Amino acid sequence: MRLAALILAAGRSRRFGDGNKLLAMLGGQPVVRRTVAAVRGAGLQDIIAVTGPDGDAIAHVLADVPVRCVRCADDGDGLGYSVAAGTGALDAEIDGVMIVPADMPLLTAGSLRLLVSVFAAQGGRRIVHAADAAGAQRNPVIWPRAMIVHLTSLQGSAGAKALIRDAVAVRIPDRELLDIDTETDLAEAQQAIG
Repeated sequence: MRLAALILAAGRSRRFGDGNKLLAMLGGQPVVRRTVAAVRGAGLQDIIAVTGPDGDAIAHVLADVPVRCVRCADDGDGLGYSVAAGTGALDAEIDGVMIVPADMPLLTAGSLRLLVSVFAAQGGRRIVHAADAAGAQRNPVIWPRAMIVHLTSLQGSAGAKALIRDAVAVRIPDRELLDIDTETDLAEAQQAIG
């Protein structure tokens, strides 16, 4: 089964304070690099980082990593536009795509491989998403090839959540589901990694 990954890295980090949260250092690496490392460790064949206003800086910190950077137009502000830009760059022959927000640096390759194995066990025909301890839908989400046409037409800030139905939830440790929105989140992540 051939899977690609979209790393959503086009946000403007409005709640973070000074600078881009994805470029903030965590355990000696930029946040985005830690997220990409987990995705690479999961064995996905094609990894695309969807970037925005800080695209050059993000591309620079990923320059030595086998990741394609795709720029989301600055006038397309919103998660839906980022997903559409990334899915538009996918190889038509893939069986599915894992969408991962770049601000999830505590994800592990093992948890992502678990999501991939559940997707494969479903024959690549059902949406598979991470879930927290309460069973709530969380990211990352793996989308079957049949859904990609819907993802390429997204707009605005809503993202793809409204498209999730007939999905399989996979429990991921809550610690790994932390996303970095604020400097307080970054401090919590730093404490989690020791």
